[in-house]
This record gives sequence, C-alpha cells and structure tokens, in this order.
Amino acid sequence: MMRRAVFDPTDRDLFIEQRQRFDWSLLQNGTVFRYEVAFHFNSVCDRLAGLGYLVHRIDGHDWTSINDMYDAFARAMKYDRDYGRGPDAFEDTLSDVATFAFGSDPSTTGTVLAIAGFDTVVQLDHHIAQVTLDGFARQARLAGLYGHPMLCLVESTATDLGPVGGIDVYEGGMWEDPPPDTWPIGDTEIVEYQFETTDRDAAAFVNVIRSVLPELLGAWARWQVLAPTPLAIDDAVDQKAEHPLGPCEVMVSFGVRGEGDIGGVDEALYHELHNAGIRVGASRVTSYPFGAERERVLAKYSELGES
Repeated sequence: MMRRAVFDPTDRDLFIEQRQRFDWSLLQNGTVFRYEVAFHFNSVCDRLAGLGYLVHRIDGHDWTSINDMYDAFARAMKYDRDYGRGPDAFEDTLSDVATFAFGSDPSTTGTVLAIAGFDTVVQLDHHIAQVTLDGFARQARLAGLYGHPMLCLVESTATDLGPVGGIDVYEGGMWEDPPPDTWPIGDTEIVEYQFETTDRDAAAFVNVIRSVLPELLGAWARWQVLAPTPLAIDDAVDQKAEHPLGPCEVMVSFGVRGEGDIGGVDEALYHELHNAGIRVGASRVTSYPFGAERERVLAKYSELGES
C-alpha cells in the first residue's frame, strides 16, 4: 500500500489544519515523553489511539526483573522473545518496528509504545531504563525518514531519564484545549497533592484543607494531611521574588485514596485558600499506583493502608 505523509506541507491549507492536532504538539518536540500522573498518561494514550495510532500499552508495575520488561515488549509487539533481549537487541527490534516488519501497521497513523509503571524499571536498573528510551529515540528518528511517526510514553516520576537521542525527556503535554474536569481514581493508588506556602500561613493552610476535603470527597475517600515540611534550599531561593504575603518556605502535602472522581479538587482548594488570604505558590498532583511504589507511599501515608 502507498503511505501518505502524516503532516504534508505541500498542501498549505491541510497543513495548517494538521498542525493543530495533538500528535503534532508532541512530535515537534521529540519522541519520548513522561507523564507523572496515571490518568494523564492513559488520557494521552486514548487521544493518540483516536488519531489512528497503534498504541502498545504495557504495564510494568509488577515486574521483578529486566527480563520481565523484554518479555512484555515481545508479547505486545508480537516478536520472538529471544530476539529482543538486551538494549542493543531491542534497538534492532525497534528498527524492524520502524520499517513495519512487525509491531506496527502501515495503515495506521503511527506507532506508540506506552509503558505504565516505568519507575519499576528505573529502580531495577537505571542504566537500562535510560538506554532503552535512548534506543527508541534513535530508531524513531530513523522512522521519521519513512514517514512513520513513533512515540514512546512512560508513566514515571523520574526526572533524570535523559537526554535520549540527544533530547531531554520532557514531561509531555496533555491538551491544546481545556482539559476534562474529571479524574477517576481507584483504591489501588494514592494521589498526592503538594502545595507551597509561607511558614506563617502553614497552620491556616492545613485547617482549610481539613475543612474543605469532607465536602469535596464525601464519604467515598480517605485522606491524610502531613505536617508542613521546609522547602529545599534551592527551591526556597527561587521563591524570593516580592510577594505581599512573603516567599514560600514550606510544603503542605496530603494524600487521597478511594474509588471516585477527584476532578476539580485542586481548583476548589485554590478558591478557598485565596478567599482566606493564604499564600499559595507552586503545586503538583501525582498519582502513585500500588506497584513498586507501594511500600514507600504507604510508609509516607500510613493512615491510608488497608482498612
């Protein structure tokens, strides 16, 4: 069959349209991206599948060895397990994926390797984690010569995975348009919220959280608010810009566990904190599924263990 260019600059009107697509927003910046939040990772996989990509979803949360990873790759992309063991052999395998020998389909838009629980690989062997992504980036660059877009998405909190193929592993984008206002979670994960604030506002900050969460989460979730902790010195230095309520000095964290929807929780908290005149600096929300992270996360949020 004859493949057409996924992005065709020779048709100017069509090209302007194509550049508004979500896959362009990723591919123009690289081929390997990480997502810290499982919901975001899964949403991006769904969005790319909706654009016609063949998405190989692989779950590494329960892997106990690097061979488990290679076995999972072989099952997903349907090649002999002994063919792709080891980083060099796996990169050779990816070269065949790039040329549509297996693990890909020329009738699709492109190919995505999506690895949930990639922190397991990082913990098992950080070097293998990095060179696996590096090999993918090199073969994806060559695949571009064949008009074959290839992307690797990893669900990971690791910030030291790059550079791969000469480009750092950035946290991937999500939406050009406003994101959905839902975020379903399950009982086999803990979602952690972290907010920076001033030392003088920390106690009031915690009180607002404790007063707001019952209304936001109702009876379906449990939560644990941790005592405020000092920000790292490097982080505190970045907060020295003038602000009427002072620089951020501490981090307030809380974890949530349950079966339901946490969409809008952070926005509602921001609203209540703003009304209370409390300083809110940078924030982040991270989902920790119960895989390799289970013991560490439950040690931090001991009240959210099995009831």
